Amino acid sequence: MSAKTPDEVLQKFLERVASGEAVTRVCRDKSMPSWTTISTRIAADPAFEQQYRLALEFRGMVLADELDDIKREAKTGLIDPASARVAADILKWQAARMTPKMYGDRQHVDVAAVEGGSYLDVLTQVNKAVQAKRVEVIEDNKDTLPNTLRAREINQNPVNKKLHKKKAKQRK
Repeated sequence: MSAKTPDEVLQKFLERVASGEAVTRVCRDKSMPSWTTISTRIAADPAFEQQYRLALEFRGMVLADELDDIKREAKTGLIDPASARVAADILKWQAARMTPKMYGDRQHVDVAAVEGGSYLDVLTQVNKAVQAKRVEVIEDNKDTLPNTLRAREINQNPVNKKLHKKKAKQRK
């Protein structure tokens, strides 16, 4: 190919890759640019790099679809199960590398801050709401409750009371 590769040729290259052809096979074709030309273009042009990556993802999807053909051929006995397993493993590996979001082994979770505060802020709001509700109950029953309340008295359960009695007996 010439030093300046026409856009139509590059688009044809991307179409062939997206349809499932290997990049090296496409580059061996005399009517297509060489791998050196493609790699130089990928490094120099971010838009072409995005198109190339998208073409590789589409190729991964095509390869994943070929797994159905292998399954069908293995079921009908056209290929032996050992050969089918090897071919399927290769296709799965290739599809996972080309389209990791869809067929990859590892899941990637993005955590981003969202408007509305952090988890700690939400917990603080819930705590304040619970405390406000507790204060309302205390205000309604102020004749029956003592004037001062301590957090230990509110949260203490019967198990802890039994422990305190045991410790008191041990001290005597």
